[in-house]
Amino acid sequence: MRWRLPVVLLAVLLLPAATACGIPDETEVRVNGSGPQAETGPAGRPGDPPRSRAESSSDEFRFAQDFLTAAAGEADEAYQRFNDFIVPEKRLAPQPGNEINVIRLDAPPLVTFNNDGTTSITIERVQQVGVLRANGSIGEPIATESSYTFTVGQAPTEPGEVGGLWVLDPPPVVLMTDEALQQYYREHTIYFWNVNRDALVPDLRYLPVTVPVQRQATEVLDWLIGGPTDWLGTAVVRLPDGTGPLGNVPAPKEGGRLEVNLSVKAGVLDTDVELDKLFNQIVWSLKLSPTLYSELELKIQNQSRKVAVAEDWRRNHPLYQLGAPPVRYGVLAGTVYPLSEPGEEPIVPIAPEANRDIVAASLNRAGATISAALVTSEQTRFRLRTGAGIGTVREFRTGRKSFGTMGRPVWLKRAGNVGPTGLVVADGGLYEFRTDSATLTPVPLTGASGRVTAVGAALDGNRIAFVVSGRLYVAGVRTVDGTLSVGPSRQVVTSLRDLTAVDWYGENSLAVAGVERNGRAAVYKLNVHGAQETALITDVGAAVTQLATYPENPDAPVLSRPPLYEANQVAYGTGGSPIGRDQVVAGASGLPPGSATPTAPFYLY
Repeated sequence: MRWRLPVVLLAVLLLPAATACGIPDETEVRVNGSGPQAETGPAGRPGDPPRSRAESSSDEFRFAQDFLTAAAGEADEAYQRFNDFIVPEKRLAPQPGNEINVIRLDAPPLVTFNNDGTTSITIERVQQVGVLRANGSIGEPIATESSYTFTVGQAPTEPGEVGGLWVLDPPPVVLMTDEALQQYYREHTIYFWNVNRDALVPDLRYLPVTVPVQRQATEVLDWLIGGPTDWLGTAVVRLPDGTGPLGNVPAPKEGGRLEVNLSVKAGVLDTDVELDKLFNQIVWSLKLSPTLYSELELKIQNQSRKVAVAEDWRRNHPLYQLGAPPVRYGVLAGTVYPLSEPGEEPIVPIAPEANRDIVAASLNRAGATISAALVTSEQTRFRLRTGAGIGTVREFRTGRKSFGTMGRPVWLKRAGNVGPTGLVVADGGLYEFRTDSATLTPVPLTGASGRVTAVGAALDGNRIAFVVSGRLYVAGVRTVDGTLSVGPSRQVVTSLRDLTAVDWYGENSLAVAGVERNGRAAVYKLNVHGAQETALITDVGAAVTQLATYPENPDAPVLSRPPLYEANQVAYGTGGSPIGRDQVVAGASGLPPGSATPTAPFYLY
């Protein structure tokens, strides 16, 4: 919430004189300068709820700030907390689901001091982020308003009521800012098996910080049983038929055993394979406070079926099986070269005779097998070449069709039944391809129409992010009869406009390039719901045309890499610094002559 400090004292001192001189009954004040920072709860401790009306400030602006955080917390009391700020006769009628409209404020409030002693506060340039639901998910926005006005002032009190400020004329829906979401909730990931049941797919939820640690396991288990977020529905499968909880998850002694007791339809978990899949899903989804429990026990109909030390299980059952650390590459004078990191001497896994005429590339590692997708130039046209090999790719197939524009290819590691599936944007459309064929097959998109300009693939291989007509979307994917099927698209709200590039920054976050309000290009990090947004790189001198990341993930929690990007045909790395020829690993053949610097940077992982 980007509040600005009002000069309240000055307004109060000038108000009588201004009225006598014929100033209108209402004086509009747009406040300048830095505003007060969001404060913690009354005791300043993690887990404290937002301030109630009785605890709120007598300053109208801090009071309004508290009003826009009041709904935060457990869903069943959201309306009550919000309504507590509103005079009784204007309170909102609770709606099914106790949904909260999450908004982002991209402009300072317009403040109007009224002669009747009230203060009208207008929040403008509101971005509707989405609807926070009781199951911790954020659905697509329902409200469409881009501004709201509410009035704050004194009101008569009934016996026993606390005096002070009230909201006299509230917004028509329950509102909460994205900053309140960040302060009073924590992100938590649960997992669902993809339709092939060979990969767990992350599903981002929001857990109120006020939920006691001892009750968090029950809350998360309820989310799992309730099923996936809407936009993932066609890409994943729900828990086995008839799965339900047998009571709450008992709170263990600190560091003890957590017992999950479920009812499941008879015959569903008769094999060890199916039992292990369910156990794996639950262990990863119940990655809670490390002090809460050590062992996890799964019971079915009160019968113990599996026990394991949770951290040992996760270590032995990684989500992504990435293997070696990521390696940076770039294109220099039509050839792919490694970009050096301290202590590294990587090789190029592309046969020298094929490593030419390249403008963009993507490499994928699966064990010892390397898959390569190369965009090659033919004067003003572009064509795709693909291949795979053990250690080095020597044989390539070239697509028959050429295109006027083509972006950097990406790989979906597990979307296909045989090898990875590739995606590339060409001439405003999204296409898929395989390692054994460079034929590009159009990929229809549901819920997004226009020119496609960028695509990124998640580590799990079952989610994509893409840019259509300058707007950002996410969607789940799966293979149907050997062809990639994209589920319903979910638009992701961001403060950036005219988006040009996207890649996955983490399990549930994206790196997105676009234009800030000041007209300068920038790269932001935002989560898949658009509810949390952070600037990564700002003041880029030209539009970002390519963007590549190594996604943060639980399998390598301490291994992070900065985004790589291209702008104005120059590659950039750490801290937004240009990648020079001195960072190119020359190899036995040396560097090509001239002063050209790398372009089209990317990671192999």
